[in-house]
Amino acid sequence: MHFSIITASYNYEDYIKETIESVINQTYSNWEMIIIDDGSKDNSVEVIQEYCKKDSRIKLLTHENHKNKGLIETIKLGIKNANNDWIVFLESDDTLASNYLEKN
Repeated sequence: MHFSIITASYNYEDYIKETIESVINQTYSNWEMIIIDDGSKDNSVEVIQEYCKKDSRIKLLTHENHKNKGLIETIKLGIKNANNDWIVFLESDDTLASNYLEKN
Protein backbone atom coordinates (compact mmCIF):
# COMPACT_ATOMS: atom_id res chain seq x y z
CA MET A 1 0.00 0.00 0.00
CA HIS A 2 1.12 3.49 -0.79
CA PHE A 3 -0.15 6.56 1.04
CA SER A 4 -0.54 10.19 0.03
CA ILE A 5 -0.47 12.39 3.10
CA ILE A 6 -2.17 15.71 2.40
CA THR A 7 -1.46 18.68 4.63
CA ALA A 8 -2.93 22.15 4.17
CA SER A 9 -0.80 24.91 5.62
CA TYR A 10 -1.51 28.56 6.34
CA ASN A 11 0.90 30.45 8.62
CA TYR A 12 2.01 27.34 10.52
CA GLU A 13 5.72 28.12 10.64
CA ASP A 14 5.81 27.30 14.37
CA TYR A 15 4.23 23.85 13.96
CA ILE A 16 4.95 22.47 10.49
CA LYS A 17 8.42 21.13 11.36
CA GLU A 18 7.01 18.78 13.99
CA THR A 19 4.26 17.69 11.60
CA ILE A 20 6.72 16.89 8.80
CA GLU A 21 9.11 15.12 11.18
CA SER A 22 6.28 12.86 12.35
CA VAL A 23 5.81 11.73 8.75
CA ILE A 24 9.52 11.32 8.05
CA ASN A 25 9.80 9.14 11.16
CA GLN A 26 7.12 6.66 10.05
CA THR A 27 8.10 3.00 10.33
CA TYR A 28 6.32 2.46 6.98
CA SER A 29 8.14 4.23 4.16
CA ASN A 30 5.83 3.99 1.13
CA TRP A 31 4.33 7.45 1.33
CA GLU A 32 4.37 10.87 -0.24
CA MET A 33 3.58 14.02 1.67
CA ILE A 34 1.85 16.79 -0.24
CA ILE A 35 1.86 20.09 1.61
CA ILE A 36 -0.29 22.79 0.08
CA ASP A 37 0.45 26.30 1.25
CA ASP A 38 -2.61 28.54 1.19
CA GLY A 39 -0.89 31.92 0.84
CA SER A 40 1.06 32.02 4.11
CA LYS A 41 2.50 35.36 5.19
CA ASP A 42 5.09 33.85 7.59
CA ASN A 43 8.12 31.67 6.76
CA SER A 44 6.14 28.44 6.37
CA VAL A 45 7.06 28.04 2.70
CA GLU A 46 10.78 28.37 3.40
CA VAL A 47 10.59 25.79 6.18
CA ILE A 48 8.70 23.35 3.93
CA GLN A 49 11.12 23.93 1.04
CA GLU A 50 14.03 22.88 3.24
CA TYR A 51 12.33 19.55 3.93
CA CYS A 52 11.55 19.11 0.22
CA LYS A 53 15.28 19.42 -0.51
CA LYS A 54 16.07 16.69 2.05
CA ASP A 55 13.36 14.16 1.12
CA SER A 56 11.94 13.74 -2.39
CA ARG A 57 8.76 12.21 -0.95
CA ILE A 58 7.79 15.66 0.37
CA LYS A 59 6.19 17.99 -2.15
CA LEU A 60 5.11 21.61 -1.79
CA LEU A 61 2.24 23.04 -3.80
CA THR A 62 0.89 26.58 -3.78
CA HIS A 63 -2.07 28.27 -5.39
CA GLU A 64 -1.44 30.46 -8.41
CA ASN A 65 0.24 33.72 -7.36
CA HIS A 66 0.44 32.34 -3.79
CA LYS A 67 -3.15 33.41 -3.15
CA ASN A 68 -5.18 32.35 -0.15
CA LYS A 69 -8.10 30.29 -1.49
CA GLY A 70 -9.34 28.68 1.70
CA LEU A 71 -9.29 25.16 3.04
CA ILE A 72 -11.66 23.52 0.54
CA GLU A 73 -9.72 24.64 -2.54
CA THR A 74 -6.44 23.82 -0.82
CA ILE A 75 -7.52 20.26 -0.04
CA LYS A 76 -8.87 19.83 -3.59
CA LEU A 77 -5.47 20.81 -4.98
CA GLY A 78 -3.79 18.22 -2.77
CA ILE A 79 -6.18 15.44 -3.80
CA LYS A 80 -5.76 16.34 -7.47
CA ASN A 81 -2.00 15.87 -7.13
CA ALA A 82 -2.05 12.73 -5.00
CA ASN A 83 -0.35 9.76 -6.67
CA ASN A 84 -1.63 6.98 -4.43
CA ASP A 85 -4.92 5.23 -3.75
CA TRP A 86 -4.85 5.78 0.01
CA ILE A 87 -5.11 9.34 1.31
CA VAL A 88 -4.35 10.49 4.85
CA PHE A 89 -5.32 14.01 5.89
CA LEU A 90 -2.93 15.52 8.41
CA GLU A 91 -3.46 18.98 9.86
CA SER A 92 -0.36 21.16 9.80
CA ASP A 93 -0.31 21.43 13.60
CA ASP A 94 -0.83 17.69 14.27
CA THR A 95 1.49 14.70 14.28
CA LEU A 96 1.27 11.01 13.48
CA ALA A 97 2.45 8.26 15.81
CA SER A 98 5.55 6.65 14.27
CA ASN A 99 3.67 3.44 13.43
CA TYR A 100 0.45 5.08 12.18
CA LEU A 101 0.83 4.12 8.52
CA GLU A 102 2.12 0.65 9.32
CA LYS A 103 -0.92 -0.15 11.47
CA ASN A 104 -3.44 1.29 9.01
